[in-house]
Amino acid sequence: MIAYSEVHEKHNGFTLAEVLITLGIIGVVAAMTLPALIQNYQKGVVLNRLKQTYAQIAVGAEAAAADQDNTPIHQWQCDESWADGAYMQESCFYKVFEKIGAKLYPQAPSQDKIFCYEDKPYREYTQMNGIVGDFAIPGKFVHPYSWSAKMPNGACVVWTAYAHTGDARGRLVIDVDGPYSGPNRLGRDTFLFSYCEANSGRGLGNDGRTVIANGQGGNRNQLKNGCKKADGIWGAGTQCAALIISDNWQIKNDYPW
Repeated sequence: MIAYSEVHEKHNGFTLAEVLITLGIIGVVAAMTLPALIQNYQKGVVLNRLKQTYAQIAVGAEAAAADQDNTPIHQWQCDESWADGAYMQESCFYKVFEKIGAKLYPQAPSQDKIFCYEDKPYREYTQMNGIVGDFAIPGKFVHPYSWSAKMPNGACVVWTAYAHTGDARGRLVIDVDGPYSGPNRLGRDTFLFSYCEANSGRGLGNDGRTVIANGQGGNRNQLKNGCKKADGIWGAGTQCAALIISDNWQIKNDYPW
């Protein structure tokens, strides 16, 4: 006759089949949820780094503007060596990054050494659709007449002036994790900004805060189209920063990640 305690012990554990089934269920659930968790984490890192970098640039710009009698960026006179004054903003922007303790780099020697070059090659920059960016066309990325700075948080910022007058005076490109990390892709870790004249119909007022996201001021559908994986200057990720800002500094579920 089998004692009650022996029967109770036999039914107190799990069989091998039960353990394997449980592990299988856990594996399926993990496979379904882990990619989403990883992606959300990546979005959070990018978002925080972008917001932090943008805020640091704003602080540097305000400090540099104070040295220029509080005139807005487009009116700064930092380099009188240029006859027409077209590229004065490059040397002016050095002052912005000096104010926040960024590491400054000289003018890029070639198209493949634009982003905070450290004497070793880095991955090519692409648009949202994977097409390699054409650095010779300012409307898409930047061109060799560019300067860069490494921010205290590790982000790389490139600035390029436009050789014309008007409200749009140049471009800023922010790579939130620098050229030697991440995909180096528009809308994923690289974002476009411009510096413009104040009080130029872009909702900036006349206080000199002239660094804005590329496309900022457009409606959400326009910005989403400019951020999606499309061809052309106004697509393929060029307006992703503006979309994030318009969504109150969020990367929403419909963001073309």
